[in-house]
Amino acid sequence: MVKKVPTLPQALVKQLGTVSDRSLSAEFGVSLYVVQQERKRRGILPWKYIEWTPKRIAVLGKMPDNQAAKVVGVTKTAAYSKRVSLGIKPFGKSRAATQHQWKKTDIDQLGKVSDAVLARKLGISESVVISKRHSKGIASSGGTGKPRRPWTKSELAMLGKKSDTVIAAETGRGRRHVRSKREELGIPATQQQKSIQWTKAIIKRMGTVTNKELAEELGVAEATVALHRRRLIGKSQ
Repeated sequence: MVKKVPTLPQALVKQLGTVSDRSLSAEFGVSLYVVQQERKRRGILPWKYIEWTPKRIAVLGKMPDNQAAKVVGVTKTAAYSKRVSLGIKPFGKSRAATQHQWKKTDIDQLGKVSDAVLARKLGISESVVISKRHSKGIASSGGTGKPRRPWTKSELAMLGKKSDTVIAAETGRGRRHVRSKREELGIPATQQQKSIQWTKAIIKRMGTVTNKELAEELGVAEATVALHRRRLIGKSQ
C-alpha cells in the first residue's frame, strides 16, 4: 500500500530552503520529517546558516532587500529579516510608511502593545510598525503590554550554543521568547535540544528530589527541570 503524501500549505512550500526545516515544522504544525521529505522531493537545498559579518550587514538598507540578498548570497526573506532585526531602515520609503503620518499618540503606543495589534489599529503593515519602533529604540512588548528587557551581548552569545530551555532559565526569559530571538537572527538550534514528556510520575518525582538529581535521571540540563518547576509554581498561584 502506497503511503499518501500529505498536502502542505502553499505558504510553507514557498519558504522551503529559505528558513530552517525545524522553523517551518514549528510554525505550521507539520512534522519535521514531512517538511524535510517535501523539500528533498522538490530538489530544494536545505537552508544554511550564514555568518552576518560587518561587511555583509553594511549592505543592508543601502539597496532594496532583493538586491542586497543577491550581493550577500541569501534569500530576500533572510535579508529582510536580518535588516528588521537590526533596526535598519529599508532603502527608500515603503508606500505604507510614506502614506502614514505618525502622530504622538501613535508613537506613545509603541512597545506598550504588540506590533500586530498596533498595526491593525492604525491600518498599516506590521513591518512598518516594527521599523518605526526600532528607529525609536523601543523594545517589543511581546504582546504582554510590558516592554521586554533588551538582550545583552553575553545573552546573545549563548544562542545556538546552549539549548533554548537552558538559556530561558539562565536569563529569566520564556523559552518561546528565546527561540524567537534565535530564529530571528538566523542561528540554528544546538543539537543538545531534548524534548521531555512531563508525565504525572515525573512531576510527582519532582517533589521528592532536587532539580540536579532529577536532571541526571532524565538526562537533561538542570536548568530544564528548574524551568518546568517554575512554570508549575506559576500555575498553582
